[in-house]
Amino acid sequence: MNAGPVTEPSMWALDRAVALHPEGEGWSGQVPPHWTPNGAAHGGVLFALLVNGIQRIAPHPHPLSATAHYLRPTAAGPVQVTAHVARSGRAHATVEATLSQHDRPCVRALAVVGTLPAEPACTELRPPPLPAPDACTSIAPRTHDGFMPRDYPHDLDIRLDPQVGWLHGEPGGRAEIAGWGRLSDGRPQDLVSLALMADAFPPPIFDVVPTTYVPTLELTVHVRGIPSGQWVRGQFGSKAFNQPYVEEDGVLWDEHGRLVAMSRQLAVVNQRDPA
Repeated sequence: MNAGPVTEPSMWALDRAVALHPEGEGWSGQVPPHWTPNGAAHGGVLFALLVNGIQRIAPHPHPLSATAHYLRPTAAGPVQVTAHVARSGRAHATVEATLSQHDRPCVRALAVVGTLPAEPACTELRPPPLPAPDACTSIAPRTHDGFMPRDYPHDLDIRLDPQVGWLHGEPGGRAEIAGWGRLSDGRPQDLVSLALMADAFPPPIFDVVPTTYVPTLELTVHVRGIPSGQWVRGQFGSKAFNQPYVEEDGVLWDEHGRLVAMSRQLAVVNQRDPA
């Protein structure tokens, strides 16, 4: 397996967080402490680490679909990523990747890679109507303590539709959210950042049950286009909740209104005791 060349440190925070360095039969990485809200690494940044590894060895340029299974929590600190091509064809290939810590697998991913069409996806889906990002409500942790962990990654800039009920302490009982998201330092979106953004928005179940911690068990992302610009517009919802398990469906558009990703995940809701 070709682990790829050593590259210079990036100016972008996300690229530093998901940087991989050749080591043995794979790569070594480092999960920064600020990407470990509630003491466990953010599922999106772990997914982005795996997508970074997948892209390094894939015989085709674009991950079309990737599914990650979270086997155990990952702490801040060193991690190892390995990947191999399970099957390769002229148009598509399947790549398996594993993220481990202390020689124990923490996340495993299976991806289909190929080449995305140049034209935008033909779809009936439309971006949700939203105010401009500056008119939406930031979910800075210290602004909404009690719903977001105080150490939620500050590299993320997530701004929600002001009509989302729990932002104002009035949950509406409908598990739906919409908003804008980007990297705080203005890093342009790409296929690695899409893996993060699919898990970067607050769980819509926040508007139904009191919780601050909804760890992901499984996350699938279907890439429908290469994003352009800094912002993505996200819409997420849950239609089934059999405590403690909840599914979440998401759609991401880039700032030009092009469909770029669709996601589904299974997560566990840890409810807070009523005050």
